[in-house]
Amino acid sequence: MLTATQMKQDCCGCMACSFSCPKSAISMKEDECGFLYPEINHELCVHCNLCTKVCPLQNTYTGADAVPDIYALQNHQKAIVSESSSGGMFSLLADWTLAQGGVIYGVSFDEGFQVRHMRADSAEKAAAFRTSKYVQSDPSHIYQTICDDLANGLTVLLTGTPCQIAGVARFLEIKHADTTSLYTCDNICHGVPSPGVWKDYLEILKSKYMDTDAQITSINMRSKRVSWKKQVMDISVSKGNLLPVLEEFSFNKIFLSLFPVRPSCFHCHYTSYKRPADFTLGDFWNVDSAGIKFDVTGGVNEVLVNTEKGRKLFVLIRENAVYQPVSKAAGWQPHLEYSTKAPGNQEAFWTEYSAAADLKTKEALLRKYMKGSTLTRIIRKVNPILQKTGLYSIAGKMYKKVFVKK
Repeated sequence: MLTATQMKQDCCGCMACSFSCPKSAISMKEDECGFLYPEINHELCVHCNLCTKVCPLQNTYTGADAVPDIYALQNHQKAIVSESSSGGMFSLLADWTLAQGGVIYGVSFDEGFQVRHMRADSAEKAAAFRTSKYVQSDPSHIYQTICDDLANGLTVLLTGTPCQIAGVARFLEIKHADTTSLYTCDNICHGVPSPGVWKDYLEILKSKYMDTDAQITSINMRSKRVSWKKQVMDISVSKGNLLPVLEEFSFNKIFLSLFPVRPSCFHCHYTSYKRPADFTLGDFWNVDSAGIKFDVTGGVNEVLVNTEKGRKLFVLIRENAVYQPVSKAAGWQPHLEYSTKAPGNQEAFWTEYSAAADLKTKEALLRKYMKGSTLTRIIRKVNPILQKTGLYSIAGKMYKKVFVKK
């Protein structure tokens, strides 16, 4: 097991170690930043070393394919596209899985709007897994259940961040599970924000900006109310209107500042084309310069088909979408090559935030830091121009040479 110092950089919080321990000696504890980290009960530990063997950061887990097939894709069903963050590729995978009598594991909000991995055995339940949730999810409910579903012969689709997919895959290896009917899908990820900060954010909204008898009824962190390319956050409430607040104090802006992102994300083991999942999904931001020959209105997925298993499934589902093969250069994204760079004063943010005694102080700090570093603000401004002109990948590689440590 990692030391406490190593954990901040090398623990992604996937929980694989906790669920692999034969003595239940590892529990997950929240730190001062709102992230979960493993804690060992040394009286129960028998030093079997399974926790080290299963760790997806100490043992990077990837498939065999170094160069995936890359596509721009949009679901044929426009209603599905409008309800999705991008082009509706997830729903193609989910629909096929359900047609096999299978189940889907994805990320949703619970009753208190905390972010968790859940199990769905119907299209209605799986619909909650659409759209991005910019908070690290809690996967604690799924490890044993996935094992049971596979043992019972069900087709299983697992979605999550690359490190979560790798953690579950390592766990299933340790358990000697038959994964023939398991299909996996990760995302092009540039970091997961703190569940603790998200919880505080909701409390700030409730205590200051909502009527005392009002309740949050739904949250969409990637609403297409304005357009696909302009991220806006929608929160519906039973009484009143939060839109004016969300326009100037949204959690999206807090996330994009990168200050509340987990430390290990700045040293990610999975920012490469060698992926742990059968499929990788993201937004196809380069639609203006990549020569896409179909209507991109509403959103387009970038789809990486990483494994032979994934390729066979893609052949079965692609008839329900419009798609186009693209080159690696056309589909280039920074977080397929390098990790997000931590803001220079992130340590100062956490020092101040963890010491904040009340919601008023926390709100002031979030407003102060959500503007982002100077570099972050510049990148936000120029990225749309670079994507439109076809210079996105060139600029990104220049950025890598200057700012990314080897």
